[in-house]
Amino acid sequence: MSELTPDLTTPEEEQPESAPLVQEVPERVIEASIAAEPAQADAAPAAVEAAPAAPELSEEEKAEQAHKREEERKRKEEERRLRDEAYVELEGFKSAGTAFDVAIAERVKGGLRGEYKTLRIFLPASHFGVRKNVPEEELNTLIGQTVRVKVHELQSDDTGYKSAVVTRRDILLEDFWTGIQAGAVYDGVVSSVTTFGAFVNIGGIEGLVHVSRLSKTRVENPADVVKKGDKLKVTVADVDREKRKLSLSHKEHEEDPWKGVNEAYPAAKRIKGIIRRITDFGAYVQVAPKIEGLLRISELSWTRRVKHPTEVVAVGQEVEVEVLSANEEKHQLALGYKQTLENPWLMITSTMPIGTETTGVVQQVSTQGAVVRISDVFDGFMPRSKIIAVGRGAATALALGDTVSCVIVDVNVENASLILAMKGEDGTIGGQQQDEGRYNRDQRSDNRGGGRGEGRGGGRGEGREHRDPSVTIPTVSGVTLGDMLKDAEKAFVKK
Repeated sequence: MSELTPDLTTPEEEQPESAPLVQEVPERVIEASIAAEPAQADAAPAAVEAAPAAPELSEEEKAEQAHKREEERKRKEEERRLRDEAYVELEGFKSAGTAFDVAIAERVKGGLRGEYKTLRIFLPASHFGVRKNVPEEELNTLIGQTVRVKVHELQSDDTGYKSAVVTRRDILLEDFWTGIQAGAVYDGVVSSVTTFGAFVNIGGIEGLVHVSRLSKTRVENPADVVKKGDKLKVTVADVDREKRKLSLSHKEHEEDPWKGVNEAYPAAKRIKGIIRRITDFGAYVQVAPKIEGLLRISELSWTRRVKHPTEVVAVGQEVEVEVLSANEEKHQLALGYKQTLENPWLMITSTMPIGTETTGVVQQVSTQGAVVRISDVFDGFMPRSKIIAVGRGAATALALGDTVSCVIVDVNVENASLILAMKGEDGTIGGQQQDEGRYNRDQRSDNRGGGRGEGRGGGRGEGREHRDPSVTIPTVSGVTLGDMLKDAEKAFVKK
């Protein structure tokens, strides 16, 4: 209010004609005073000559002064009337939200000062533009200029003094939100960084660059990419004029880090990387700045059915991987971990031939059978028909974590599959009785066929392999995992 207080001083009133300001004092009185008080005489200042009396004004001069005072009074009354009219007019502008022009006269503390029909106008620096902090040189450029403003506040005190505070910011904001369109490109400055993105100031308006739009590659933490004060070129992605929200994107202005990835990472090339994050289906390995490849769970082990990648790798771990494929266009890099390790399946027929007796730990149980891990390396499948003491159509007698004695009855190196049969305490092997029964049925059928006629019997029996019932390890001719499992369980075997 102090900045807006007008000069309410009036011309000095005419001093009335009176006696001189200093009266003459007789010399004898002065001498007597000096003689009586010599000490005071030493301290007293030198006598001041009496001021001369003001000259008496003529009638014409008095009339002229009175005329000037009357003109000044009328001028001030006219200014007050104009101010009151302007004040009423601005009240209407404020109610209607109407913009009007103001001539800026000078720079004052806190902003700029101007006039509207003799009514003093104050434009605060905070309402000068859209930005919060306006440089001094930018404020000075408006001195002597006419600017478009709106009424922000009207002020009136008990003395009748009136003034107005105006804003230019609201007009600029309206112009901004009316004119901005999706696809427009701006040079902005990062004003703050959060866990979900970065806010960028474009000429006083802040918009959000979501973490998914910061880079062409995945960004885990926006603070790893930008910081407060960084200059950033952005594109307007979306405009919500009703809520006055702005969505921005930066990734269009970033050079594609995947450019040339096909040549840089050919198939079968071995590289080192860092495990950055782990999901249920695999792990992401950073092999270069802004380039991550996917290491699927199926590529973690040759022999084990890995339930979760954390069984093999951990976040922050450095691993050697082999490139399986690269796709520059789709930003995809497929990696393998087991390919850098020796494949135990290549040696299993010599280290664990069919008929080998061993022990294993049950990893998974289903109505079709159980997955059993042997030697802490291979995951084999034990069909329900190979599990002892399991009735037809009943659930298995095994539980997760059980240790069981078993026999290897089939190995398929190409499909990395292993078929097991349970061995009982009495030495019996699961499924042996069924195999022997099938053998006897086949033998009887062959014999019957031979009795009926040589051609017919020979045709049926000629291609059969005669089996000795005394063999303790059942043959697995015609036994495949497809026969043992439902489609939902076949994925286990291929591990």
